[in-house]
Amino acid sequence: SDRLNTRNMLKRRHYNIGSNLDCLLCGLHVEETVEHLFFHCTFSKECWWRLNICWATVGNRLDLVEQLKA
Repeated sequence: SDRLNTRNMLKRRHYNIGSNLDCLLCGLHVEETVEHLFFHCTFSKECWWRLNICWATVGNRLDLVEQLKA
């Protein structure tokens, strides 16, 4: 619901964060979005793995959370 201050969201709200929207956690040249931070970021994947949580590789974020609940 646009509540997490990702670099993507801050740029859309015209915060002065510069032109680099890359993910700060994994260091890859990938735009930092909610989907990236929770489901694709290598840093986040390692954190989820340590909690014994494995996300599916496809689907939107609502579907992925619903699948995890099941």
